[in-house]
Amino acid sequence: MREQPDERSVSAPESDDDHPTISRRRVMQATAAAGGVVALSDLGIAQEAETIELGGETSGWVGVAPDDIADEENPTLELEEGTAYELTWENLDGQAHNFVIEGSDGEELERTELMTEQGETQTLEFEATSEMAEYYCEPHAGTMRGEISVGGGQEAPADDESDAESENFFEPGAEIGLRTVAEGMTAPTDFAADPDGERYFVADQIGELWVVTDDGLQSEPFLDVSDRLVELGTFEGDYADPEQDYDERGLLGVELHPEFSENGRFFLHYSAPPNDETPEGWSHVEVVSEFRADEELTQGDPDSERVLMEFQKPQYNHDAGPMAFGPDGYLYVPMGDGGGANDDMEGHVEDWYDDNAGGNGQDVSENLLGGIHRIDVDQEGTDQPYAIPDDNPLVDEEDALPEYYAWGMRNPFGISFDSEGRLFASDAGQDLFEEANIVEAGGNYGWNVKEGTHCFSTESPSDPPTECPDSTPDEPPYNGQELQDPIVEYPHVYGEEMVGITIIGGHVYEAGQIPDLEGKYVFGDWTADPSREEPAGRLLAASEPDEGVDTGADDGNESISNESIDNESISNESVDNESISNESVDNESISNESTGNESTGNETDSGDETEIVPRDELWTMEELQVSGSEDGSFPYFVRQFGQDLEGNVYVLANRMGIPEGDTGVVMEIVPPDEGEDIEPPEEQATEDTEEEPTDDENATDNDTETDGMADDENVTADENVTGENATAGGNATVDDA
Repeated sequence: MREQPDERSVSAPESDDDHPTISRRRVMQATAAAGGVVALSDLGIAQEAETIELGGETSGWVGVAPDDIADEENPTLELEEGTAYELTWENLDGQAHNFVIEGSDGEELERTELMTEQGETQTLEFEATSEMAEYYCEPHAGTMRGEISVGGGQEAPADDESDAESENFFEPGAEIGLRTVAEGMTAPTDFAADPDGERYFVADQIGELWVVTDDGLQSEPFLDVSDRLVELGTFEGDYADPEQDYDERGLLGVELHPEFSENGRFFLHYSAPPNDETPEGWSHVEVVSEFRADEELTQGDPDSERVLMEFQKPQYNHDAGPMAFGPDGYLYVPMGDGGGANDDMEGHVEDWYDDNAGGNGQDVSENLLGGIHRIDVDQEGTDQPYAIPDDNPLVDEEDALPEYYAWGMRNPFGISFDSEGRLFASDAGQDLFEEANIVEAGGNYGWNVKEGTHCFSTESPSDPPTECPDSTPDEPPYNGQELQDPIVEYPHVYGEEMVGITIIGGHVYEAGQIPDLEGKYVFGDWTADPSREEPAGRLLAASEPDEGVDTGADDGNESISNESIDNESISNESVDNESISNESVDNESISNESTGNESTGNETDSGDETEIVPRDELWTMEELQVSGSEDGSFPYFVRQFGQDLEGNVYVLANRMGIPEGDTGVVMEIVPPDEGEDIEPPEEQATEDTEEEPTDDENATDNDTETDGMADDENVTADENVTGENATAGGNATVDDA
C-alpha cells in the first residue's frame, strides 16, 4: 500500500523562466538546519514588508500570523494592492509541499519550489496585485487551498460557475449492496476461497490467518504467525518516521494450493525481521513460505513452514501483498521496488535510464524487487526450493534472474486472474497518478521512467518532464522492449478535489447477480482523505471498451499460458506507447508549469482541452454507489479485495489507517436490495464505546500486536531462514547494492 507519510521528493524542481511573473518577484528558501531565511541576491522588494506566517500540512494550511488568521485552516489572506509581503511557511508533516499564488483568470503569479523536510521553512516575498485570487500547494491542491482578498478587505472573489459545477473524476457507476460476512479483525489483507467452496481464509495484518464460514470468524485462528513478523511500528531503514504508527508490513498474503483439499498446502507472504543475509541498516525481509494443514484441514501446522523466497527490503514500504495461482498451475508472486521515494534510496541499484537515479523497477539482474515472479511450487530447483518454468521470459537471457515474469513496477498491490486467464495487477503510484495493468509475460510497466502514462523524474516527481523513453535499450536483457501503459489510470487530485491516494487491485466480477457490474474489473482506492486519517475509501470499477484496449498481448490467455512469449518477443509484443505517448498526454496539464486549474484537471476553466489522463486509451472508469450509505460512499479504508469460486467479489476494509483495533471487516458485494446499512465512522465509534467488548470468538486483542511482537521471539526459526532457502541470486546481489 502506498506510504504514510507521503512519498518525499528528494529534491525540488527548479523554477522555469517561462512562468508568468510580476515585477520584483523572488523566492527565498531556507534550510531546516539553519532555521533561517536565505534571500536570493537580487531580491528587490522593500525592506519593510508585511509578514504572514502559515503552517503547511496535507489536511490544509494553518494560519499562524497575523493574529486574525491564527489557527484558521486555509485562512483568507487580506492584502493591500501595492504592498510588499513576506510570507513564511513551515512544513509541518514532512510531505512534499510548495506555495503557489494564482490569479482570478487561473494564471500562475507566484510559485516556490517543493519542500519536503519536516520543520523546514520557506519564504516568498511578493507585491500584492489586484489579480491575486487564490493560494494553494500543488501536490495537495484539493485540501491546501485558500482565498486571497486584495484591497481594503474587499470580499474574496466568488467561485465562478464552472468551479461550482466542476465534475468529479469518476462518473457515478453501478449501484451495489454490501453484506458483512466477517468482522472483528484488525486489518484484513488477503482472501482465499477453499476449493470445496464451504469456507474462506482471511489474512490479518497482525499475523493471524482466520477461517470464515457462514457463522463468521471461527473462534481461533487457523494459523498464527505473529511471532515470526517484524515488530510493527518499529522501523529500520532511512525512510520511515520512527514516531509513525502507519506500517505496510505484516501478514500480507494467503494463497491455497489448487489441490488444497487433497494436499493441505497453502502459502503465506509475511514481513520477517532482518536475518543474517540482511544488509546493515535495512528494514526487514519479505518472506513467501509454504505451510501445511492437519489431516482434517481444520488447523494450520506452524512447524510445517518451508521458506520458498526471501526478499531483502531496504525500506519498510512497497511490500506488495496478495499472490495468485494462475490457470497454468504456477504461483505468481509480486514484490515492490524496495520502498522509499523515487526508487533511488539506499537499496536501489543503477539501471539503464541515466536521467533518473535508481532503480529496482528497471533492473532484472541484481535483485527481485519491482516486479511479478512466476515459480513452480510443485518442483524443486538446483539451488532453490522451487522450480523455474521453462517458458519464463528471462530463462535463457544472460545476466537476468529467471524468476521474473514482468517488471517495471513500483508496488504491485493486488493481483488476480479472471476466467479468461488475464492477469490484472494494480501498481501504487507516487505523487500524481495511480494505475492498474493487464500483465503479460515479459512486460515492462515503466516505473521509474514513467508513472502511469506520464513521464517521471526523480529530481522533480511533482513536475514531470514532457519527454522520456518509450522503450528500453536494444541490448540484453531488455532487447528494446517497449514500456507498457495501464488500462486504468487516475490522478490524485482532479479539479479541486482529492480523488485518491493508493490504488487497491481487485477482481473481475463474474457472479451474474449484478448485471451492471458483470464483467467489470472491481478495484478501489485506500482513502480519499489527504491527511490519511479518515476512512474515506472508494469502490471503483472499470470496463473494457467495445473495441478493446491494446495492452501489447494478442489476448489475455496467451499472456499467462504455458505458451508465453519467448525472450525474442519481449520487445515486439509489447504495447506501442506512441498510441498514448507524451504527445497525447500533455504533461504540462499536471506539471508545475501549469496554472492551478490545469494542474488539477479543470480543462474547461483553463481553456486547455488536454485531458489529465488519456481516457480514450483507458478502460471506462466509474465509482460504485453503495446503497446502504447516506451518499453512496464507502466510509472505510479499503485494504484489499477477494473473490469466491462463483465470481462474487469481497471488500476487505477497516476503519483505521494503521494496524490497530478490531474494526476489520469482510463484505460481500451483493445486489443493492440485499445490502445492509453502512454507518459513518462517527456513529460506529460511538457504538463501539457503548457496547460490551467483543468476545474472543470474533475479536483480535489490541494488545496482540504489541505484546505478541515485542520480544526476541519474533525471528523465524533458523532452519527456515537459511541461505539454502534464499531466492537464487536475490540475497547476494541485494547485499551488494
